[in-house]
Amino acid sequence: MAVAWHPDVNQKAYGMDTAPMENVERVEFESGKARTFLKNTAAKKTHSFMLKMEDVGDNSEYKKFVAWWEYTLLGGALSFYFPDLIAHDGYTEYRPIGTYSATGQKWKEVSITVEEM
Repeated sequence: MAVAWHPDVNQKAYGMDTAPMENVERVEFESGKARTFLKNTAAKKTHSFMLKMEDVGDNSEYKKFVAWWEYTLLGGALSFYFPDLIAHDGYTEYRPIGTYSATGQKWKEVSITVEEM
């Protein structure tokens, strides 16, 4: 089940890194023979990106993001819709890999790593 991105949190991703996910499965038999096969017909990608959010006051953009992450995204257990990071048209479903990290005081740089669904 995918959830919508919080409407009060910006979607301006920057500093993006993209890498293909491992898509080959290797099986070794007792005889010593090994076989490889594809997990998926097309390799999916992982994306790491940052978002800049204001963190001033009790109802800041960053605090809204944290509440959305914890209570709507269930700490990263669900996937979410976000603007397509490659084609930049429409929305794509992404699943978080791990949790987010944030640095800064008044302005937070939030770093997120996701995988395509």
